[in-house]
Amino acid sequence: MKIFNKNLKKEVGTTSKLVSLRKKIGDVGQTKYLPSFTKEWKNTIYSFNKNILKNIPVNNLTINKIIKSYFNLYFKNNEFLGYTKNLKLKKRRNLLQRIFVSDAELKYTNNKAVITLYVVNREKRVLTNKYLTINKIISQHLLNRAYLLFINKISAIYTELNKYKNQYFFIKEIVTKKKFINYKLSYLNTFITLKHLYLKKTWSVLLDKYSLTSLKLVRKFYLAYSLNQYKFNKLKLLPKLSIILTKILGRKVEYNIINLKSIAYHTDLFTNVLALKLRNIKNNYMKSIFSILNRAYIPRTNTIIERSSIKNADLLPFSSEYKDLKIISHLSKTENNNNNLDELLNKLDSRNSDKNTTKNIHNIVYNSIGYKNMGGIRLEVKGRLTKRYRADRSIYFVKWKGGLKNIDSSFQGLSSVLFRGNTKSNTSYSLSTGKRRIGAFAVKGWIGGK
Repeated sequence: MKIFNKNLKKEVGTTSKLVSLRKKIGDVGQTKYLPSFTKEWKNTIYSFNKNILKNIPVNNLTINKIIKSYFNLYFKNNEFLGYTKNLKLKKRRNLLQRIFVSDAELKYTNNKAVITLYVVNREKRVLTNKYLTINKIISQHLLNRAYLLFINKISAIYTELNKYKNQYFFIKEIVTKKKFINYKLSYLNTFITLKHLYLKKTWSVLLDKYSLTSLKLVRKFYLAYSLNQYKFNKLKLLPKLSIILTKILGRKVEYNIINLKSIAYHTDLFTNVLALKLRNIKNNYMKSIFSILNRAYIPRTNTIIERSSIKNADLLPFSSEYKDLKIISHLSKTENNNNNLDELLNKLDSRNSDKNTTKNIHNIVYNSIGYKNMGGIRLEVKGRLTKRYRADRSIYFVKWKGGLKNIDSSFQGLSSVLFRGNTKSNTSYSLSTGKRRIGAFAVKGWIGGK
């Protein structure tokens, strides 16, 4: 600073004035919320070699194709399952009892690629219910048959013997009481052994009779359920997928699989499901759309308070103390200059300093995340969706629930971010296509957050 002050050109009657480079002009208010990179681009990569960037579009298509075919694996040999009925490949491709997977979201680093997948495992629910119901039916049926074949006959023998349990029979005077008791014990032992043999024979007949039908169905559902779980296991089948993707990407692969409760929470999922439904000419497109819209849960809010304008003073209680609202620039202001994030978060709300527990800090951070609640959902179908086998005019049908507007920019007067020109930051969009005998159709889907 001394060398800098000496070399300043000072005019007569003037004094030099230092201006800091990081000067805070005033309150910034609430900054723009920047969603994750996957909302704008499916791939993020930085490379000095431009030839690597040329392969990204082709790799993206092949990776999505491989991942979806991996989660649709099934046992080709039905005899191995103990089930002789064959299911045609065309019908299998249109099944809704499967694992629905969204398009892969890739984030490249120097030595690995992180693949994020959103999954709805509908096959697991169906197989679990079928296995439990069939197991219950078989157990009840076998017990009823065993009761009819075994218990009734054995109980008849017991009732006949109970008539003479307190009576003694002596043949003349030669048979003594001791000999008779020994004879009765030996007879009882033979009766017990014969009863066990009869029980084993009864169960063997029942199992041989019903193993060809019911028990093979149980085995079929059990093996299909095991295959479904092995697809998510890091020690079973998932490494096989990693080997294939590593050859395509040229680096190690790491998975981030997110299980969703419903297909209505991701655009890639419900557009694919709706396209699969509409391939069947018997399905009505209006009922299929309403079945997806009814699954979407939109929380109830007070629209008057939600859409009212917000002043800068009411944005955050600590906006006057921290001008730029950047955590990194304020870590040095904590006590002992330890760059401790916990100390900074404990000082955010000075009015409720006694309530700054771990749970409250978690709520502060969680509430700062935008677009975590569903604001609306919109579905649009267009194409040859008539039931007759003729080229009628294409049908166009739109239905929505809630709204897709960005509340921050549309009502509250806060600035928001635009993606890829005109794409809203709070919405996600997806497109799926399908084909019937009379023509093709397309399904578009939007989800808006708030």
